[in-house]
Amino acid sequence: MGAQRVLVVDDDPDYRWLVRLALAPGSGFEVVAEAGDGREAVAEAARARPDVVLLDCTMPGADAFDALPGLREVAPDARIVLVSGHDAADLRAASRSAGAVGYLTKETPARRLAAELSALVGLVEAVEQLLTEASQRFEQDAQSPRAARRFVSQALTAVDDDDLTDTVTLLVSELVTNAVLHAGSDVEVLVRLTATAARVEVTDASARAVAPRDAASDEDSGRGLALVGNLARRWGVREAPGGGKTVWFEVDRGPGVGGDPGGATE
Repeated sequence: MGAQRVLVVDDDPDYRWLVRLALAPGSGFEVVAEAGDGREAVAEAARARPDVVLLDCTMPGADAFDALPGLREVAPDARIVLVSGHDAADLRAASRSAGAVGYLTKETPARRLAAELSALVGLVEAVEQLLTEASQRFEQDAQSPRAARRFVSQALTAVDDDDLTDTVTLLVSELVTNAVLHAGSDVEVLVRLTATAARVEVTDASARAVAPRDAASDEDSGRGLALVGNLARRWGVREAPGGGKTVWFEVDRGPGVGGDPGGATE
């Protein structure tokens, strides 16, 4: 499969140049067109037929949301990714309301841009098949792992698959416990259910690196990522917008739930 064709829409030529450098050959992406406002974006999308549109939320003239109907008309199969310097929580809400596959903040380091974009685009099939999505924030509290288990069980109520629910709640409990004990922050849990898998993201405010380790039999914690590696079909860790990190994993629906001990990085 060739590189994904990208249209960069931003009124800042320096940012467009930065994106072009970040999405260099070998990144899996190719910048095929640029636009400085929404009207120009529609014309360039009609000409270039991009696979991905990086769309700045705030531009002079026609902004991102003004441009969306025209973009969808001329490039209906393009995946829209919103880009902005706004708060990540605002961007998440905006991306959902706009039907975008996700968002990137302008704080994303250039060296991480291709990886972050790849992670978002790689989720498009899951997003298109999305059956349900729920998220909840939990305080840094000893009761949060139990509350997270209850939240996940409720989110998966429609699934007649006890094994899936048991596996996901176990892994979420371990990851939330790790975050409460070691990250020293509140924790956000996001659950996405598709026709083929359950995907969970656990985000905390700590940038401290995490890795699986062998916990001693008398230790109360330390098994979280080892369990994720054994029970999830794939998993990884990525930087969270605005700081901190997100540990994510996917568990197959139905029989044959397996793991990828090597994990993955988004």
